Amino acid sequence: MKTKQFYIAGIVPERAEDGGGYSVYIPDAPQAAAGGETVAEAISNATSALYLALRGMAEQQAVIPAPSGMEEVRGKVQAERRGDGLPYPEETVYQYIPAPGLDMVPVRLNVSLSKALVEEMDDATDQMGMTRSGFIAAATRDYLDRVAANQ
Repeated sequence: MKTKQFYIAGIVPERAEDGGGYSVYIPDAPQAAAGGETVAEAISNATSALYLALRGMAEQQAVIPAPSGMEEVRGKVQAERRGDGLPYPEETVYQYIPAPGLDMVPVRLNVSLSKALVEEMDDATDQMGMTRSGFIAAATRDYLDRVAANQ
């Protein structure tokens, strides 16, 4: 069984005059932008953003960065805040965010669907120039991305 990986997110409280809430920094996945009104909302949004960022990288066959350690993440968050001319509050907290599964090796499955649904799917795959497997994978990915974005 493979050990679960975690990325560290810096959750920074923003000043009331800057709109309040929390900004989230995940230095190992800078394209994973997130924030929230509460720490819990910021963590939930960070989890979704990390999922979308790393899955996108895996699907594009990009190199997925290994998670950095706590001190390195703290240093990167502090440097980014200072580079943007923003304060680094002492109240900044750090949270481990679980990485999504990224193994993109195809797995064979046996699926039972109604004949009518299969016929609709076949019509759609013919129009799109896709295979059934490709269609099911794309539909599943679209559904999971929407679920992750709404969490």
